[in-house]
Amino acid sequence: MTTAGTSTVYTGRSTNWPLIWLSIVLAVPLLAMGASSQGSWTSSGLIAPLAVAGGAILVNLLTGTSVRSTTGPNGVTVHFGVVGWPRFRYRLDRIRHATAVDLRVGPCSWGIWWSPRRGLLLTLRSGPAIRLELTNGRIVTISTPDAAAAVAALDRARNGG
Repeated sequence: MTTAGTSTVYTGRSTNWPLIWLSIVLAVPLLAMGASSQGSWTSSGLIAPLAVAGGAILVNLLTGTSVRSTTGPNGVTVHFGVVGWPRFRYRLDRIRHATAVDLRVGPCSWGIWWSPRRGLLLTLRSGPAIRLELTNGRIVTISTPDAAAAVAALDRARNGG
């Protein structure tokens, strides 16, 4: 008779509320410009700004307002936004080392960024993050609410627990 082993999995979501509010605040002037047109609701002076504002808000909310990370026996998986796209996966055997870090980035560095010095950043805010050093030498840093728990789940998965 075999017994099923237990494994530790960490899942965390980081949401960028300032980015959500900024999207809404920036959409208001577009709507005001459309409303000030002299035409009816079906005129292009109103429909075009409404379509642009609605499209921008929808794309931003669906893909760019949160990062969900899962760590455990399968490695690390990162999903952006409500629909989980774009998605990144790093198998456990590809991760050489994981550490919890306190990430400092500005609004211009939110999202998916790469630099020679810092590697790939998958982040929407400053604060706790997990930094992965992959077996090919690349560095990946991911925003997560509890980086220490994420690293512990990876360490436990490596040690068979």
